[in-house]
Amino acid sequence: MFRKIHRWMGLLLMLPMVLQGLSGTLLIVIPLLLPQRPHVTATGVQAGAEAIIAASRPHALPGMIPLRFNPARWSGDSAMVTYGPVGERHPTFEVFVNPYNPSVISTYTVPSYIRFMHNLHADLFLLPYGQTATGIMGIMLSAMALTGLVIWWPHPALWKTGKWRKTIMIAPRARGLRLWREVHVSSGFWFSFLLLFLALSGSVLAFPFSRPLFGISRPAPHEHSHHDHMPPTPSMGEHGLDRALAMLKSQMPEAALLSVQLGDRPAQQSLEVILPAYGANHPATIQYDAHAGRMHISHDPGQQRQGEWIFQWLHMLHEARLAAPAPMAVIWKTAVGASGLALVVLTCSGMVMWTIRRRNAARRESGS
Repeated sequence: MFRKIHRWMGLLLMLPMVLQGLSGTLLIVIPLLLPQRPHVTATGVQAGAEAIIAASRPHALPGMIPLRFNPARWSGDSAMVTYGPVGERHPTFEVFVNPYNPSVISTYTVPSYIRFMHNLHADLFLLPYGQTATGIMGIMLSAMALTGLVIWWPHPALWKTGKWRKTIMIAPRARGLRLWREVHVSSGFWFSFLLLFLALSGSVLAFPFSRPLFGISRPAPHEHSHHDHMPPTPSMGEHGLDRALAMLKSQMPEAALLSVQLGDRPAQQSLEVILPAYGANHPATIQYDAHAGRMHISHDPGQQRQGEWIFQWLHMLHEARLAAPAPMAVIWKTAVGASGLALVVLTCSGMVMWTIRRRNAARRESGS
């Protein structure tokens, strides 16, 4: 029974699994091949963030506003300002700036196929039901991983003699159906638990109702002061940023700045920082209250509920965005990328096995 369930679920999900595996792997590999921040010669003191963003503005495409400012990470590193249309969260244009003498070094247009890959992986272009479909597919993939382990589980005698090890390796002399079966079984064994985790975490991220179950609500609308009700005046989104960063350094000297979220108005600014108490995997979000002259934490990792903490870890591990420790981050990113390829191999080898068996069965029937 388990074999039939495993086989028919694989045939049903054949195309979606190939698309999910390929898109997931490409989303990890492609960013590694894109241009990285150029190096500069460190001369003197770095300029303010407002000057760096102002230097990048003339090079932005028409109709775009700065979305995020990424400061130089070390001496000799360049700063980066990302741009996109108003209301867009994902940048489509990047400007690299020399932070010591604010001048543009180079620009880069983010390829549209990256956004295409994100949409393909998240909802398979089955809008408006794509995320629910992806969540259901994750549950079915989890069932396939579990039934595959049940089918593979060796006889107790094989455990005692150690011959079970041969079931997870590909024999050098294997050919034909045996070769494809051993490829399928060995790939399933080595990647089953990782695929199970990615399938379950992907389902949690995909289902629209999962966030409330973990205690995560939609972000609260930004608080407006009485000044926001005044007639709008022309104002750059980075206005007052230097003062906010100076206050951050003064009031929270232990905080390490990661990036600044910008917008078309200064009120949309928020600082993403690393606090020593929580580490690089749990950045905090800080906003500057210009009228009160103080910083306040709008997202405090220390105040997260257990459900929010679990959801954040699932999200970070599923997207291979583990930040520290660095060796573990590289190993995990490699493992997740390889799992996407393993899913493609499992799908193709399963399809080939099914085809060969049907062909052999047809030959036996015709021969009889």
